[in-house]
Amino acid sequence: MGLLQNLAAIAIRNKVVGALRENCPLELKEELEQLLADKAAVAAIQGLVGANLKNPAAITAAAMQKLDMPQASRELMDKSPALVDYLVRTAVSRLS
Repeated sequence: MGLLQNLAAIAIRNKVVGALRENCPLELKEELEQLLADKAAVAAIQGLVGANLKNPAAITAAAMQKLDMPQASRELMDKSPALVDYLVRTAVSRLS
């Protein structure tokens, strides 16, 4: 990936992360921060969203649960369906 593509990806990631933090329900804030601390999990979620920019309906809880990510983040998402739903709703609303 070229320098400009890397900078664009970083800018998009920062914007999305900012929106997630800003609009996160209070009861999910701790779990969201745990997930956002895992760069591999964030990259996996970003990949799902990026692959479905033109098809937001494909961004579902089931699709998110199938992502390849570190075990700790996988367990966090399994333990908190509300977090997964929040991530899906936010992604879909930003793309629709």
